[in-house]
Amino acid sequence: MAQTTTQSANLSNTIALEEDDDVCANPTKNLGLKNEKDEILEVGSPNPSGLSRIERAWAHWKKLGEPKLIVAPMVDNSELPFRLLCRKYGATAAYTPMLHSRIFTESEKYRLEEFTTCKEDRPLFVQFCANDPDTLLEAAQRVAPYCDYVDINLGCPQRIARRGNYGAFLMNNLPLVKSLVEKLALNLDTPVSCKIRVFPDLQDTLDYAKMLEDAGCSLLAVHGRTRDEKDGKKVRANWNAIRAVKNAVRIPVLANGNVRHMDDVQSCLEETGADGVLSAESLLENPALFAGFCTDEWVSSSSDRNDGKLDQAALLEEYLKLCEEYPVPWRMIRAHVHKMLGEWFRIHPHVREDFNAQTRITFEYLYNMINRLRDLGVEKPLYLKETSLGKTS
Repeated sequence: MAQTTTQSANLSNTIALEEDDDVCANPTKNLGLKNEKDEILEVGSPNPSGLSRIERAWAHWKKLGEPKLIVAPMVDNSELPFRLLCRKYGATAAYTPMLHSRIFTESEKYRLEEFTTCKEDRPLFVQFCANDPDTLLEAAQRVAPYCDYVDINLGCPQRIARRGNYGAFLMNNLPLVKSLVEKLALNLDTPVSCKIRVFPDLQDTLDYAKMLEDAGCSLLAVHGRTRDEKDGKKVRANWNAIRAVKNAVRIPVLANGNVRHMDDVQSCLEETGADGVLSAESLLENPALFAGFCTDEWVSSSSDRNDGKLDQAALLEEYLKLCEEYPVPWRMIRAHVHKMLGEWFRIHPHVREDFNAQTRITFEYLYNMINRLRDLGVEKPLYLKETSLGKTS
């Protein structure tokens, strides 16, 4: 397979940015979209001759190794360094953050900052939000050589999605949704996937899923909550609805919701029959989740307290080293610091306050802050619970 190519532009010299939007280092190699001289990556092989569209969907999924443990798309959070960290600790596929298709087509700055990848970053889903088929296709064509699925975000329930008329708010306009999927399916060699939420009525959900399949969707990720059920800590995802979708369609189905540790992964796969699971918020706190590590709150008995010789500070250090190699905007790093050290900051809030007061941060400052917390005696180990699906990477 051809190696991932690099951009030659120096972002710090060509783009005037606010500090939190600035890239965390001057890249010695910028990874992402090709320039005119770059070589395009090979993506799989041509569609197998004589196979139906459904058979091609499964052939592609099997060629990728049928990944079961998947990093969900998270705005500003599932960027390249974090994906690579999760892959080291058991994740077998990952989504990019949601990319805005119109801005992606219009702004080179946006493309360079928001989409980066490398040869180790596969299998990869690149996710777009969109409400215009032609704009979506133009954006998708730019990333298709670098990914295994181009994904359409049909599940974002946030107010910004309402204002922008995308995500879960396209559930009000199913003909438009169908046209988005058809546009990509008819014009891309890279398979199209969709990530959805469920309707309050199960039959509406099943009709929706079958419509997406008929339009050309090759893989469907189902978040088992409705558009109005935004708080994942208060509302349990409906695994029965995901199972019903899995039974209703003929393409691979991924389950999203209620995955906090590997016991949840096992239960979700068994109860939904899904072909894989996605995790989002829980991975932000514990990127080693898919390797069988869990935080103290999910350890039920003393017999489960097998110290895995790993903690969130060590994971953060690994993440920071990846950021030094694959630069990203500082705002993303700040967010990951708060997620991974959240429990540590609650023990010593003055360290968090000092961190928040920094108008500009450096890697040196962050490494020193981690050492400061350790010197203060913070001990929050992750515990290792081996299952049939997750073992230490």
